[in-house]
Amino acid sequence: MKHASLAALSLALTACAGPLAKGPSPDLRLRHVVLYQNGLGYFERTGVMPGERLSLRFREREVDDVLKSMVVVEQDLGPNDTPSTVSALLPRSGQATGPEDPAEVELVFSPAAKRPVSIAYAVPTAAWKATYRVILPAKGQKEKRALLQAWALISNIGDEDWSEVNVTLATGAPLSYASNLRTPAMLDRPELKGVYDGDGGALAPVLAESSPGPDADRDGVFDHEDACPREPGSASPLPARHGCPLAVRAISSELQILSPVPFDKGSDVIPPRARPLIEEIARTIKSVPHIRVFEVEGHASADEAGAADLAARRAAAVRAALLQLGVTAELVTRSHGAEMPLAANDTEENRQRNRRVSLHARDIRPQPQDPSPEREAPAVTPEAMAKVPEGAASVDAVAGAFRYAIANPVTLPKKSSALITLINRSVAGEDVLLFRPDPAAPASATHPFRAAQIENRSALGLQPGSVSIFSGGTFVGEGVLTRLLPGQSATIPYAIDSSTEVRATSMTTEVPVRVVSLSRGALRVEDRYRRVTVYEVRPGRDVPETLLIRHARASGFEPLGLPGCTDATPHACLVEKKLAPGAPQKVVVEETRLSQREIPLVQADSDRLSLYLKGSSLPAELRARLDRALALRRALDAANDELDPLRRKRAELIDRAAELRESLRTIERTPQAGKLRQTLLDRLAEVARQSEEIGAKITQRVEDAAMARAELDETLRDLVIEGR
Repeated sequence: MKHASLAALSLALTACAGPLAKGPSPDLRLRHVVLYQNGLGYFERTGVMPGERLSLRFREREVDDVLKSMVVVEQDLGPNDTPSTVSALLPRSGQATGPEDPAEVELVFSPAAKRPVSIAYAVPTAAWKATYRVILPAKGQKEKRALLQAWALISNIGDEDWSEVNVTLATGAPLSYASNLRTPAMLDRPELKGVYDGDGGALAPVLAESSPGPDADRDGVFDHEDACPREPGSASPLPARHGCPLAVRAISSELQILSPVPFDKGSDVIPPRARPLIEEIARTIKSVPHIRVFEVEGHASADEAGAADLAARRAAAVRAALLQLGVTAELVTRSHGAEMPLAANDTEENRQRNRRVSLHARDIRPQPQDPSPEREAPAVTPEAMAKVPEGAASVDAVAGAFRYAIANPVTLPKKSSALITLINRSVAGEDVLLFRPDPAAPASATHPFRAAQIENRSALGLQPGSVSIFSGGTFVGEGVLTRLLPGQSATIPYAIDSSTEVRATSMTTEVPVRVVSLSRGALRVEDRYRRVTVYEVRPGRDVPETLLIRHARASGFEPLGLPGCTDATPHACLVEKKLAPGAPQKVVVEETRLSQREIPLVQADSDRLSLYLKGSSLPAELRARLDRALALRRALDAANDELDPLRRKRAELIDRAAELRESLRTIERTPQAGKLRQTLLDRLAEVARQSEEIGAKITQRVEDAAMARAELDETLRDLVIEGR
């Protein structure tokens, strides 16, 4: 037996723990620190005891943690050696007046330890934090390899310098609780408040008066709230659009038409409300002469006749208006009819949105650049950064957590921090587009994110932290990495690509499938719901070759061969699509769901019931009886369909007969009205005849319906179909 535990006290010495107070050998010093990401620290001292007593100084708030976690071990004990007993003398009551005041814990060894002693404890300290750098490969590079750097920020917030200390960083979050072991428990009591309060003074903070700040573009939206502080715009409830142009925006070498030209139903005349928009589009097109070709695309709603021709006329009208306003760029018209709606054609408001003309820039030539001195090659490349040495000597998995042992001992003065490289290695990675609408970024509803996609093929677990992304030798954005375990991949958004547009539309249809069972006249049937989602993609001129669409799966639906699906989960799937600059793409995702329900057979729609029977595999006898039931049901429906108009017609004839009788009473004492009286009597007789005929038809239809119902009930009485 080489080691024997002398005492075990719950103690937590963090970097906050102070230096040894008095007496111990200089060799009994801090040698090993383990830092956890939840702010817990494990500290270990090893050395030779010079006597019986050892005083350790802590802060008052740390003493309870020390008492519940301390472990004392006398090393190199032989099988016949008796270890010393250890007791701890606690600080005297009232010795410390505040949580940051020093407090001493004195360890007493009896007899004095003759061999090296290890003292370990755990206390709260500053949590270590992870931060990452991802250097993306150059565009067009054949091998998709990025460089991943992982750094750890550690802090020594205590009163003792770390000198050549072995540091281990752990990813786990061991449970730990604050305990008042030494403090008597006191019950809370109501506070007497307001009785002895004096007069005057402030009841809350009195704030200073502040000005709203500058408005550089003079659009009425102050710069600190303006999403476009250098472009005059308008107020918007969306933070990402507040203060931005509403109709047209010129950005670098691109032109964005933010609002389509609206049209009235069935009309190809530009309405007066759209004239200011047409004028703004014309002014902006003339300000970007490097864009030589624009597509003028006409659209119509589903309820408009001759949609393709109407959309073409609308595009031609906008083209003519722009030419009249002095636009010299080439304007190419194109008709989409009703094939590309902005919204579902289910309400008049949505249909109005679909009656429009939109513009898209084409043939964008690079703007001339001012001559500049020759630039040096970018320094931040995967090849250059790969030369940085890694700081983690080994990585172990302990109790479900990863532990990074830092290769070299760490010297860190008190009250200071250090950034240590943990990982610096090549990983599978590339620049991609990610379409994943996020409420935190309103523009992502129609524009994809630029994202760094990396794969962790190592045995290392990566912890949550910020990620700085570099591409083309420069910083391009920042993302957030969630926990990434070995074998997992992550797609980290770092910017929004406003040059690329993605529009998503969905439609769900229902199709009868089969009869499942029949019992006591209740029919259980199965329907198939088919959901089709179409993503229309308009790539910009400088896009990565891969687009990932996060398709949210509808509850209960199963995919029908999702195209290029990766990282599928029960809730979503990443659909991969290859892109070419400026080339529109369509991604169609189909999903299906089977659903069963019960309907009374006597109430079932006969036409729909026939569809269920068509898709069912039933024995001939059962099929014949169901066919007969279906025929009876149709006869019953036909009889009922005829009864309502017959009854309405008969009621009209009864009312007409009453009117004729009233007219006869009016003229019965008028001798001159003999001819009119005869005419009225003839009409009354005809009305009575028609009423009698319709009455007979009603009686016959009622009897037909009653017979069909009776035979249907008899047919269904003993008809049973077991669950199939």
